[in-house]
Amino acid sequence: FHSLVGMAAVLVAAGAFYAPSAFDIGTVGNIHTQSLIEMAIGVAIGAITFTGSVLAFCKLQGSIGSRPLILPGRHLLNLAAVLICAWLGVIVFRADGHAAIGALLLITLIAFLIGAHIVWAIGGADMPVVVSLLNSYSGIAGAAAGFAIGNTVLVVAGSLVGASGLILTQ
Repeated sequence: FHSLVGMAAVLVAAGAFYAPSAFDIGTVGNIHTQSLIEMAIGVAIGAITFTGSVLAFCKLQGSIGSRPLILPGRHLLNLAAVLICAWLGVIVFRADGHAAIGALLLITLIAFLIGAHIVWAIGGADMPVVVSLLNSYSGIAGAAAGFAIGNTVLVVAGSLVGASGLILTQ
């Protein structure tokens, strides 16, 4: 379910970006800045959740090896990817048209890679903790999508799932 909620957050943000008037968050090319920021955050967390959850599932099912794949400098790679996503997020809410669409798409693609990279470096024995953390990420992504489209129910439900996942992870 985490992977589906993460992908739903990505798709809600994309739908809101392409049809903002349907969500009362502005018009095409003139979306409220707050909604754009929340879309970028929702897309990033949702994409990380999607690929991370799919990979965790495959490790738990034995479809792929459960041994961790540790790349040299992995923390620097993750930091660089997050910083690039943050820079692209600035482009999303400062640019118009094709530049904003391209930046949002690149955030999504980089976040897909971050999700896979983070989970791949963790061994199969630690997957229950990873699944719990990804559960919280899915809630946070859902809450961000709710903020982006102004849906209070989605914000509350996502916040509850995010908080419960973080508590369970501890």
